[in-house]
Amino acid sequence: MKRVFAVIFSLVMALGLMSSCSDSGTDGLSHKDPESSGSEYTEKELIEAMGLGWNLGNTLDAPNGETSWGQPETTKEMIDALKELGFNTIRIPTSWGQHNSGAPDYIIDEEWMDRVNTIVDWALDNDMFVILNSHHDNDFYFPSGEHTEESVNYITKIWTQIAERFKDYDQHLIFEPMNEPRLTGTQYEWNFDASSPECLEAESCIRQCNQACVDVVRASGGKNADRYILASTYCGSPYSALSDAYSLPEDPSNKLMLSIHAYTPYDLAMNKSLAINEFTDASKASIDDFMDKIYNKFVANGVHAVITECGCTNKGNDEDRRAWGEYFVSKAKSCGMACVVWDNAHIDLGEECYGLFDRYNLKVYDESLAYYEGMLAGLK
Repeated sequence: MKRVFAVIFSLVMALGLMSSCSDSGTDGLSHKDPESSGSEYTEKELIEAMGLGWNLGNTLDAPNGETSWGQPETTKEMIDALKELGFNTIRIPTSWGQHNSGAPDYIIDEEWMDRVNTIVDWALDNDMFVILNSHHDNDFYFPSGEHTEESVNYITKIWTQIAERFKDYDQHLIFEPMNEPRLTGTQYEWNFDASSPECLEAESCIRQCNQACVDVVRASGGKNADRYILASTYCGSPYSALSDAYSLPEDPSNKLMLSIHAYTPYDLAMNKSLAINEFTDASKASIDDFMDKIYNKFVANGVHAVITECGCTNKGNDEDRRAWGEYFVSKAKSCGMACVVWDNAHIDLGEECYGLFDRYNLKVYDESLAYYEGMLAGLK
């Protein structure tokens, strides 16, 4: 996940905004997209149809296997329950790095691919949207000048195989090339600096990796010609996407959207201090700042965004989390963005306690009921 980059949200505030947001702006498995509607979505239609989303966090993204970080094995009943709770999108963070033959070919383990495919099918059979990515694989697409060739090769080889597996699936399946690509172990890990040569090299590498994914997906044929792809940003930060150094890859299908993460305002949404627990006007201003800027640069120019991770940590502040959820989702909706809430199943108090859905009892945790209700209210 994310930690320090979210600090930017509480530090970077604009003196003025340009404008406010507005709505105007082949595998042996059973699923072969049998229930495909045949519909093709515009970006605006897709964002509206996605509704509220949920992350299958700390599960398939755990590098050593689905249950290695303490989560139960995913079941169809879980996915069915999420649909009943009103989630229309599921993001399936997936690590491929420890489940392949290694460089240079990175042939994905068939058993792992089949398991991912099974969970994707469960969601699609519920008429949900699915976001499939490469998660916790930063060591394989480390975005430095020195590693660019290796990073692009990894993205090319992995996404060639994923694209081939899912080429008969319709637009309910969305691809996201990377998760939070960043210069781990450096002063810039969670802090993009447009004046830094290292960060500019990182942006160049990320752009080439995004382009490599687009190229292999479009070349794979089938329904991948019209599949939506979420372009990744440095460390997932909206502010790195707002930098002049960031640019989207070229796409002959014109089916690109932006993927960003937002645990904002940081002090309320992630900071471990239990004393900082109120949703205030300053909280709203922090949310408005990045959403309005993303709207102005991207959405207003025809590129919608998906906030593929967001959340407000549990500090025992039920009503403030409710208020955060309603405001955050409502604001995003008005700005042409869909929200996918992060869920790591942690319901203690403090830092990164984003548990929402109890996977054992197939219901919302009592500790997060108000939080969940607030987000649903934000969709109305």
